Amino acid sequence: MGNIERWLLGFLSVVVLVSCVCATIVFTQVKSLKVEIAMLQREIIALKLRVARLDQTASANNTREKLSSETPKPAAETRPDQASLNLSREEIQLIRDYIKPAPVTGSFTESIRVGDPVAGETIPFPSPITEKVPKLVGARFTIRNGIIAISRNGSRQVDAVIGSN
Repeated sequence: MGNIERWLLGFLSVVVLVSCVCATIVFTQVKSLKVEIAMLQREIIALKLRVARLDQTASANNTREKLSSETPKPAAETRPDQASLNLSREEIQLIRDYIKPAPVTGSFTESIRVGDPVAGETIPFPSPITEKVPKLVGARFTIRNGIIAISRNGSRQVDAVIGSN
């Protein structure tokens, strides 16, 4: 009978010891997870603040764009640095080599002139052109009736017009 009691006591001691080790591991894991959750919550708060600032900046930019597009400036108010964009023959030929407008079919009634507001979507110039013509960095273009209309960075008006060959 004494042997069975010792065996039972030894078995229960091992079970208690293993349980204590498991409980210690579980508590350690819980504690590390709580720390990780707290760090993630701080990161989320920082990201929410960043998103709020970006939204605020975007809405301010949209408001500014709407105001600038609704109130066109008279010709007398244009600054000298916003005068028409002067391109040399080589620069014009380079642009024509890279940008090939579709041929115009039929007659067109709308002509584009320097100073006209840019209507519709514009496309940024490809990097091979801007590398060779630095004054076109940030400039955008659109094609209407086979004519390439160029607007400088931030401009909402046509700064240069390149007709068909």
